[in-house]
Amino acid sequence: MVELDSDHRIVWVSESIETRLGWRPDVLLGQRAIDLVHRNDRNQVLRAGLRLAGPGSFREDLRILCADGGWRWMVGTAHPLPGEDAGGLVLSFRDIHDQVRIRAELDHSRQLDAISGLAVRSVALDRIRSALDGLEGTDSTLAVLSIGIDGLTQVNDALTHAGGDKLIALLAARIVRAIGRPEQVGRGTGDEFIVLLSDPDAAAAATLTAERILRACRAPVSIGGQPIDPTVSIGIATARAGARPDELLRDASLAMRQAKGRSRNGFALLDDALATEAHNLLLFAAEIQRGLVMGEFAAWFMPIVAFDTGQVSGYEALARWVRPDGVEVSPAEFLPCAECRGLIVRIDLLVLRQALAALSRLPPTVTMAVNVSAATLALPDYPLLVDEALRAAGVLPERLHLEVTETALLTVTDRIGEQIQQLASSGVRWYVDDFGTGYSSISHLRDLPIAGLKLDRSFTCAMRAKDTKSLRLAQALVGVAEGLELDTVAEGVETIEEARLLTSQGWLHGQGWLYGKAAPLQLETTGPLPF
Repeated sequence: MVELDSDHRIVWVSESIETRLGWRPDVLLGQRAIDLVHRNDRNQVLRAGLRLAGPGSFREDLRILCADGGWRWMVGTAHPLPGEDAGGLVLSFRDIHDQVRIRAELDHSRQLDAISGLAVRSVALDRIRSALDGLEGTDSTLAVLSIGIDGLTQVNDALTHAGGDKLIALLAARIVRAIGRPEQVGRGTGDEFIVLLSDPDAAAAATLTAERILRACRAPVSIGGQPIDPTVSIGIATARAGARPDELLRDASLAMRQAKGRSRNGFALLDDALATEAHNLLLFAAEIQRGLVMGEFAAWFMPIVAFDTGQVSGYEALARWVRPDGVEVSPAEFLPCAECRGLIVRIDLLVLRQALAALSRLPPTVTMAVNVSAATLALPDYPLLVDEALRAAGVLPERLHLEVTETALLTVTDRIGEQIQQLASSGVRWYVDDFGTGYSSISHLRDLPIAGLKLDRSFTCAMRAKDTKSLRLAQALVGVAEGLELDTVAEGVETIEEARLLTSQGWLHGQGWLYGKAAPLQLETTGPLPF
């Protein structure tokens, strides 16, 4: 029991407080009662206090400070003092710490599987439901993988269920490492794991994840001194907004059983059309690899022009693929596949080296912009590779502009940030490509050594259609750049009117079909253009 005065300071405490909280009653006299309440619980105390402006009482579960600095859960009840002591309170507390702990453990056990530590099936279904709800109004797709352990029954028979449980826990850890996000992995029934892939670019992207999981699970393991070569079978199902989560998981489980029935240690897609798409992706990836080996990929160059003079100030190097029969494969086709199959790094480095070789033949005032994918940016030796390419071409770092998209900036870790800073310190200039369309925080402009912004072509296209919002946004973005003293480039410029409008807004450079499409470098085109 505790009595408070009208200022809610402690004027009396029952001796039993020392038994539960360790405080001697005299130590607490004169202290503010609120100071003994955990700061995360104080708001509910204050709100409850407002209800005591008149006759009444309140009851709240609170964490109360112990004499040893710890916290103990108590249920507190307050009653106003009557008569002349209006504003004072009488508090009573009852220890509920063990009940709260047991309740938390029960909640935890209901949500997490005891063997694997993963979310239980019901929680995984809730996550699938939330992800499907998030697809409303979009054409995006959700993929669910059902992963079954091959031969778990035989392991249980040979090593008891304790051995089988160890295998389950081990494979759960391997799957989480392969996915990288434990909240996307859950435990199904029996030998099944569940993986949720939110908004994959295509069903084929889910197959790449399945391949990664297959590789991660195959490594040998010893359980109870018995060597085991574990494998898993994976089923893949996809759905759009409006699908039922239990049916999506059922379809993935059906596909998993199909995979087990074929040869195990593989994956299957429930939908034949999706299976065909995945097969075509594998064939296309093989074609890209062949093209890289045969030298069919090359850097082509699009001019970047200073709006005020019409002078070519630089070029952007773009990857192009021309087959031996002369057919040019669209970058929109091969770049997504190259990213999915881990081939984008080879393309990035090829373009970098060819671009710098071309830059060495251009006037010293001309710069070269080269795109960097998230995968290439994450290479631990990327600064060294850039430095070697610069030295081989004999080009000053200041002439190289490395362009990263806003989406790629989402993958920037502390280590990658240090690499970006290292290259910037050497003189290389960093630009944010497709600015205004990605998902990065504007804090990247503050925290990273960004030298310039490139306005995405979608804004220029919208200007062409007299879209007022796009006009205002483009004006705002160039204002941000001016305030941070950044260079600016507007993409997708196709008419003189667009160039004039962008110039009037403050954009410094432009590129687009008005000045030339991407093509093999022609040195004579580097002079002023008649615009």
